Amino acid sequence: MRVSRISLVLNLALAVAASACGSINGTLENDGGGGQDGGGPACSTLDERACHARTDCAVAGCPGCDGTFGFAYCYDPTHEHGIFCPATAILCPAPCSSLTDQATCQARTDCQVFSCPDCNGGTHFASCGVAGATDFNCPAITCPLPCGQVTTQAACDTRTDCHSVFVDPGTCGCAAAGCCAHFSRCADGGQATCKAPSGLACEIATPYCESPYVVSYTNNCYEGCVASTECAP
Repeated sequence: MRVSRISLVLNLALAVAASACGSINGTLENDGGGGQDGGGPACSTLDERACHARTDCAVAGCPGCDGTFGFAYCYDPTHEHGIFCPATAILCPAPCSSLTDQATCQARTDCQVFSCPDCNGGTHFASCGVAGATDFNCPAITCPLPCGQVTTQAACDTRTDCHSVFVDPGTCGCAAAGCCAHFSRCADGGQATCKAPSGLACEIATPYCESPYVVSYTNNCYEGCVASTECAP
């Protein structure tokens, strides 16, 4: 009888020990990303708010096309390693600021064209920016003087958009051909019109132009004398 009682006590002790070991092992087992915070739902099933509330879960953020980071998924950092973000860069449109022509910029609803004044009284494409932006300032430009305000032949001849006009009074008595011609003014146009227009209607006499100068014309009248090398084809 005494042996039976000893055996019974020993069996009960072993059972208690086995139960305790099973409980310890259960606490240490990997829960497959479920988290250790009170046995709640798996981190991967949580939304951003619930994920932030769990101390055993972490929020994974991925960059968006606008440069900000957004919620991607919730994960268990103890058992899961690495954050995977989709390659959004290849799906994102080019930034508005990288577009270099007006047509491409106008085709984008999220972009707007910035135009700046030019030296001819018009405007030109300056930049492409984000739609609704108001912080663009046109750069300062230095426009050349109008041809009519250029006062010397040297300055006029350096301009590709102007040509020099001369007057030959024919009374200076010098021997060389064309030696009487002197600079009169600087006129618009890189080349002069040396062919009489069909609608010539002038009330002034034809200018006297001695070689190497020839008569030049405006739209309907005489302009003066120009060097033959300045004539348009």
